[in-house]
Amino acid sequence: MRLERAMEIQDSLGVIDVKYNGHSVWIEEVHKDTKSAVVKDLDTNKVFEVPVSKLQEK
Repeated sequence: MRLERAMEIQDSLGVIDVKYNGHSVWIEEVHKDTKSAVVKDLDTNKVFEVPVSKLQEK
């Protein structure tokens, strides 16, 4: 995923399906300087940081 798109999704009022390694995640924060995102796994509620490039919009 592009950094700009991740920021659009984070700011969106709608629910947009984003996956990381096949798991649905919610984008909590986007870090422009490191091109990473803090995401929450919607199945486990675990929060972790991942490269934005590894996120996929479904």
